[in-house]
Amino acid sequence: MNDELTFKNGMEPERYELTAPGTYHFDWDRREFFKLLGAGVLVLSVTKDAIAQQESGRGRQAFGGSLPKEIGAWLHIGENGRVRVYTGKVEVGQNIRTSLSQAVAEELHFPLDQIELVMGDTQLVPFDAGTFGSQTTPNMNLQLRKVAAAAREMLIDLAAEKWQVDRKRLSAAGGKIAMAEAEREIAYAELVKGRQLTQTIPAENSLAPAAAWTVAGTPVKKVNGRDYVTGKHRYPSDQKLPEMLYGKIVRPAAFGATLVSADTNAAEQMPGVVVV
Repeated sequence: MNDELTFKNGMEPERYELTAPGTYHFDWDRREFFKLLGAGVLVLSVTKDAIAQQESGRGRQAFGGSLPKEIGAWLHIGENGRVRVYTGKVEVGQNIRTSLSQAVAEELHFPLDQIELVMGDTQLVPFDAGTFGSQTTPNMNLQLRKVAAAAREMLIDLAAEKWQVDRKRLSAAGGKIAMAEAEREIAYAELVKGRQLTQTIPAENSLAPAAAWTVAGTPVKKVNGRDYVTGKHRYPSDQKLPEMLYGKIVRPAAFGATLVSADTNAAEQMPGVVVV
């Protein structure tokens, strides 16, 4: 772009390409949305307070200070038996899509390959200050473990109520609640089908100690790894929408510089170029 910009410090600005990490936005039609969030969902709705918090960004001061307490703000079980987990963190090559999925699989006692993460979609996920400073593992990983553990205990309670037995006789494994001595079991998706549940995450959770982990902290294949190396994965730069423009930001080379003037005549004469 042949435009000329003048800054008070007289220095030429560096030019950066506009890039951004993947937002992992899922394009669902109305039928697909209600199929996922209709019958069989673990928690059908997020409370008004939780929605307001996501939109306003309350809780910026400290992670977990006022994050949603409802399980449904973080985790859903669809009627197709898959678990969908929501997090404001984003995958930028540090492989947290895999490690966070492992955390959920460990505490929920659910197959790793049946877990999907929705990451960084601000219309759907709880507020998050950002992905920086190696905060995902100590903060978000623990948060999702608590969510998954709370969901697991709730599922055990539901099965105990359904079968009219002491919950101590039940166990969770492989996405099912089982009563071994009676050779009886029921899948999570079947257990919650048709229910409208609005459970919250308790202050105390039954988290598995690290010494007992069988999924978390173990070497597993990178989630969606094949898509990354074969080019199937779609990044923001791969998105093509009607009338979409490609942007370029011109920044000053020094902190505190103030724009005085910008000659954009040459750029405006170029076909397809829009100066903002």
